[in-house]
This record gives sequence, C-alpha cells and structure tokens, in this order.
Amino acid sequence: MLDSGSDGVEVIRKPWGLGRRIVTAAITFFSIGALVFMTAGANTEGRLAGAGSTFVNPILQRVSTAYQGYLAADPVDLVNQEGKSGDWTAGASALDYDPVGSIGGLIRLSDPVVNFAATEVPVPAKQLAQQKRIQFPLILGAAAPVVNLDLRGAELVLDAPTLAAIYNGEITRWSDPAIAALNPAVALPDQAIAVRYRNDGSGTTWTVTGYLAQAQGWKAGQGAHVAWPTGSGAEGSRGIIEAVKATPGAIGYSEVGQARRAGLTAVNLVNGSGQAVAPNADNIRAATSVAHWQPEQDVTAAAATEGWPMTAVVYVVMRADDRQAERALGFFRYFYAEATRQADALGYVPLPSSVVRDVESYWAGVFGKQS
Repeated sequence: MLDSGSDGVEVIRKPWGLGRRIVTAAITFFSIGALVFMTAGANTEGRLAGAGSTFVNPILQRVSTAYQGYLAADPVDLVNQEGKSGDWTAGASALDYDPVGSIGGLIRLSDPVVNFAATEVPVPAKQLAQQKRIQFPLILGAAAPVVNLDLRGAELVLDAPTLAAIYNGEITRWSDPAIAALNPAVALPDQAIAVRYRNDGSGTTWTVTGYLAQAQGWKAGQGAHVAWPTGSGAEGSRGIIEAVKATPGAIGYSEVGQARRAGLTAVNLVNGSGQAVAPNADNIRAATSVAHWQPEQDVTAAAATEGWPMTAVVYVVMRADDRQAERALGFFRYFYAEATRQADALGYVPLPSSVVRDVESYWAGVFGKQS
C-alpha cells in the first residue's frame, strides 16, 4: 500500500493533427487528475505512516483515533466512536498503519514515505548504526498458544518440551500422556491435534519460538520465520486466528487480546521457575521488571524465570535523519500517556514511567530540540 511501483504516470503524446478537441479534452483530463492528486495529498498531510507488527495494531489504531481528537481539540468517545464537534468523522485517525508483520515493517522503512516500523524482533545495535536508525520500546504484551478445544471451562497447561513436541509433530493427539500429566484434572479429548503457524515474518513467531527454544527437542531455533516441522501456515494474526477457529482440535498462537476477542482459549504455560502461569497483566509485568532502559538494551523476556514466558516487547524503529521525526515523537509521546488508559482493555501492558522517561531522554540526545 505504501510502496509505489512507478515513478509517475506515463503520458502517450498524440499528434496535434488529431484535432483541437482531442487536445483540449486531454488537457482537461490531466488538469482534473492533477487537481484530484493535489487534493488527495492535502487530505493526508500531517498523517504519519507506519508499518509492521500485527500484534500491536489494535492499540495503535485505538490510540491514533484518540490522538486525532486531541489534535482537533475534540474529546473522542472511543466506545461510541464519536466526537463532540460536528465535523468529526467516526474512525478518524492520525496514522496510516499497514500491519504487514514485524519483518515486513522493517523492510518498508526503506521507503521514505514510511515514518516508522513496529516490531517485536529487536534490531541489533550494530545494524541500527549501519542503517542510521534508532530503536526504542513502545508497549508490552503477551503472545500465547491458542486452541480450539471444548475443555468445559477448564484451563489447559503446557510446558516448553510438550509444546515443542506438538510443533515437531511428535505429539499428535490431545489425549497424549505428556499433556495429561500436566493436566490431571482436565478431561482431555481423544482428538487429533491440528498444528497452525504464521507463514509471514512475524514478531509473534519470534516470541513463541523463543519459548520453544528452551526445549532441547526444538531444533528450528528462534526466528520470525522458521522451518516448521509440521502443520500448515496462515498469513497474519487474523489468518492464524481464523485458521484455528475453523479447525476443531487446532492449536496456533496469537496476541492474547486478539485471541480472546475472537473467542479462542489461551493456554497457560510453565515458566522458567516451574510455575504454571496465565498471560495476565501481572505476569507480563513480572517478566519484564526493568526499572531503566538503555538504547542498546533489549527488554525481551522469552527466557524469563518469572511471570509470563511469552511476553513480547513492541519496538519502534525510525530513521535517525527523518525530517518528520517531530510529528512522530509527538504521536509516541501521546501514545505513552494514552496507553495507561487503553492498554488493559485491549490486553496490553504500558511501559513503566521510568522507562518512558529513559526513552524521552534518548530522543533528546538523538533529535535535540525536535524531541
């Protein structure tokens, strides 16, 4: 959507001898086209363009709508999707965001039209320096395995070795003894397991495979895009959620808030301390209990011994020389404030205020007066 495959519109020149009416019509046509083009540009002036993580898309869109109302000095009711002024448009947004996946967003950042990429896959400091880009954390959230099972209200627990065995194709039925040992009080169905995963380069996949990599039996490693030993793939968060919902006995993975809104059951996991934990706000905070952040510090928690072991950190990556940095930083400053009000309802956890202050100090060092 943000990429252009052409540097302009090719115009076929007609000989003047074809007649004045043809020339006049052509001039009129292209004049109207130019006017439409300029009008379209005016309508999008001042809007930020971003791309990347599907994981963070729901809260980015929610905050963007509120930010549009803030810029217009028009308090927005996000529940009823309306503002007080007569010219407020439902769903108005200050942001054009394309949820193409974490890796896709980093690729899109090469386009000067795109102001930032959002990713759960942190870019190494050396690569950032080479590309003249900066990176900072935006918000916390949870990825989790999700299942399409009738558990009669019971909670399912899995650990890293068992989940890895499922994704390796070694455990193929929900009644397997290894699953039963973790869930002695749950009536597990004797049902085939249908494995689903993300096809695209996904930060959620990065987070999930970080947990799988704790099991000795997992050979595919941690990555945003790995060679899955079994199962079938789907594109994007929506695609994998729909694939799991459509298949009884299926297991996949997703951002927790999106999965719950889709009516899927999130699996509890055994963390590095041997505790079976749920993907709630307290456990996300426990997994990323950082008091301060430094530019080269990743706030990852895939191997956390406390809290939720599939905690994800969404990062923003920007060009250090972006002329639109001032507008972008204004939006992200608003995002940090609004996230404290919006995050819980959508299944995210805002960064600690001390980390936000560290990020803003970092901006000042990079952008000076702009920040």
